[in-house]
Parts: sequence; structure tokens; C-alpha cells
Amino acid sequence: MVSEDRRAHVKELQQELHRLFLRRRHNAIQLARTIDPEIEPAAYSILFTLQREGAQRMTDISKHLGIGKPTLSRQLTTLAERGFITKKADPADGRALVISLTEQGKSRLEAAQKQRSERYLHMLEVWSEEEIMSLSALVAKLNQTYAEYDDAPAVAASPGEDAPQAAADPGAADSKAA
Repeated sequence: MVSEDRRAHVKELQQELHRLFLRRRHNAIQLARTIDPEIEPAAYSILFTLQREGAQRMTDISKHLGIGKPTLSRQLTTLAERGFITKKADPADGRALVISLTEQGKSRLEAAQKQRSERYLHMLEVWSEEEIMSLSALVAKLNQTYAEYDDAPAVAASPGEDAPQAAADPGAADSKAA
């Protein structure tokens, strides 16, 4: 049986995470606009994925970000029109496209990331090193817990207990990698 105190603490955590996710969504919009006013947060996530993973097929990007092919196709069209990516036939399968960052895409993304890092440094300058390290460790643990929980088979609730619910970021569909 789960104690009332634990339920209250988890509820408070849920509320704070919700506030954080809403703030993250707002920040993702701002970050995307620093790259180009015409791109959406999902497009930033695509650029970030290509930066981290290298050239990718559309199907791999779609799976990695959890976005549908129509949304991905629309975002890729915008990014290509803006000169941030290239689309080339996959040498292994001419029917598939391989998406790559252009030099312009790399430089705009790096500039936006630098600006974001400077913002975090300024914002957290009143935090101690220990507080920053502690939060980082706790967020890493939460991310690991999400991954383990999301990969676990569904568990039926015991009588008198709530069924576990998959943890979800309300902004995940818009921008999973920021």
C-alpha cells in the first residue's frame, strides 16, 4: 500500500514536471526561432538528431523522434527549403532518402546551442556546483526510470492501487530532443 505522504509527494513532483515540460516547450519554440523564424520545434529536433547521429534515413529519424512520416516530411521540406539539410538517394536503396545537415544547418544549430548554453550558465549562476550536479544526477535517474518503465510490459494494478501510467512529456510530440 502506498502512503498518503508518498502520494502527495509524487503529485507535487508531477505538477513541477508538468510546469517544467510547459517551460521546455516554450524554450523549444524560442530555440527553433533562433535558428530560423520559420522552423518549428520538431524541426530543431531533427537538426539535433542529425548533428548527434549523422546522416539518417527518413524512417530512422521518424522512429528516433517518434513522429509520423507526414509530419517529418513537412519538416524536412521546410529545412531543405531553408538550406539546413540535403536529401539524397540512399546508395544502398535508391527508393529511400538519406538526410544530412548542410554547413549552414550545422553553423545555425551550433550558434543556437551556444546561445542556449550561455543562457543556462547565466540562469544557474546562483546555484552551487553541488546543486547543479545533484539535479543533473536526479534528472539522469528519472530519465533512466522512464526508459525502464516505458520498456517494461504493462503491469495490472493490485486491488486498491492505481494502475501504473506511462510517463509522458506533454511536449514530446513537438520536440523530443532539445
